[in-house]
Amino acid sequence: MYTDLVTVNEKDSQRDVAKKMAKYNLLALPVVDDEEKLKGVVTVDDALDMVLPTGWKKRLHESA
Repeated sequence: MYTDLVTVNEKDSQRDVAKKMAKYNLLALPVVDDEEKLKGVVTVDDALDMVLPTGWKKRLHESA
């Protein structure tokens, strides 16, 4: 069993979540509260939506 998990706190900023996902090259990241209880999961596509400017999002949809 792994005891040293990479997680984010539900109070962390969107930018911090995206940075941690990039640092550890993760596709998903558990979100926990102050008591380390699981509150949800952030996926890489959620993180990209948070940090990409709106103009880039429009370009990505047009090229698909």
